Amino acid sequence: MKSVFDFSLRSFGRFGRKNLAIALIFTFLVFLLSSAFMITHALKTHFLNHTKALPELVIQRFSGGLPVPIAQSSLDPIWIIPGVEHVKGRVWGHYFLELDKQYVSIVGIEPFIDHYRDLVSDAAATTFADGSPVVLYSPHMESLLRKYASRDRLPFLKQGGGYETLRMAGPFDGRFSLLGNDILLMPMEQARAILGVEHGFTDAFVRIPNEEEVATIATKISRANPSLTVTTKETMIQRYVNLYDYKSGWFLTVLLVGFVTFAILLYDKASGISSQERKEIGVLKALGWEVSHIIQHKLTEALLISVGGFFIGFVLALCYVFFLEAPLLKEVFTGYDALKPAFSLPFSLHLPFFALLFFGTVPLYLAVSIIPAWRASVEDAGEVIR
Repeated sequence: MKSVFDFSLRSFGRFGRKNLAIALIFTFLVFLLSSAFMITHALKTHFLNHTKALPELVIQRFSGGLPVPIAQSSLDPIWIIPGVEHVKGRVWGHYFLELDKQYVSIVGIEPFIDHYRDLVSDAAATTFADGSPVVLYSPHMESLLRKYASRDRLPFLKQGGGYETLRMAGPFDGRFSLLGNDILLMPMEQARAILGVEHGFTDAFVRIPNEEEVATIATKISRANPSLTVTTKETMIQRYVNLYDYKSGWFLTVLLVGFVTFAILLYDKASGISSQERKEIGVLKALGWEVSHIIQHKLTEALLISVGGFFIGFVLALCYVFFLEAPLLKEVFTGYDALKPAFSLPFSLHLPFFALLFFGTVPLYLAVSIIPAWRASVEDAGEVIR
């Protein structure tokens, strides 16, 4: 056994250029596939860890495919539905930052609304609750907003003309940047003036303590007022998850070129071995090696290439994604704009994917390596050498 292993190591060196090329391609493909999936899975984990603050139901009204304000009279009947804890209207809309050619989201809320309570620090929340005209923002947006501010005063152009000036009260928790990286939180009165929403609400949140009642209550709201569109928390989460899956799938289609290269390698390997390798097998048979020894030798050689390449590629992907924060490749999933989320990818290793990638590559390579060697080993040694 030891002599076969030692011979396989020396044989690996004799055909070094070819084996090295195969190992590098194998490693590179595993690295790309692992990196893409690790980033997607880490983004999903980061998002799902911060979805507890999302409301169980979001209510909107559309006309001609466009959102229209919801009157308070449409929300009042929801309070009497058994199982509803509270209903809270919200005003929000997009605001254009002229210098940066960038849209941000303005959200007008009442003080201490549950959905945003975990976003802000205690000091900022206290200031916000005082009713002062202040604005809260993500940490990543602070340097962007400073370009428009005079000291701590930030002017906003109102829809009806004139300006609404708010004080920059401070950033909210950076852990929530994936959910609210482009959001500006401000009191409802100031948001209405800036966005031009004089009456009603852009949408509304419904809190339901018992998760099992969410679907039933959503159905009751829709039947009572068909003009309202009700979206559940589960649906909102699924939309985000589908977005990451879409970006991951888009990126993986680019890797089809790499798969084609790998397929060509496998086909070349399965179609036969080189004349030099055939002569080596013939010499080994002439020296007394049995077919099992030759198969063991080729299996050891293939294991060194495939398993070694797989684990090197996988470890490189781990270091690239979770230690280097996936430079360049991360931007494929999070975007390239000025307000792309700034956050660290949480470490999350998906073992089923690891197993699928391993058993989808390594055994396949072993099979196409051993079959040609077995065919050559069962032939007459003299014929193979000649």
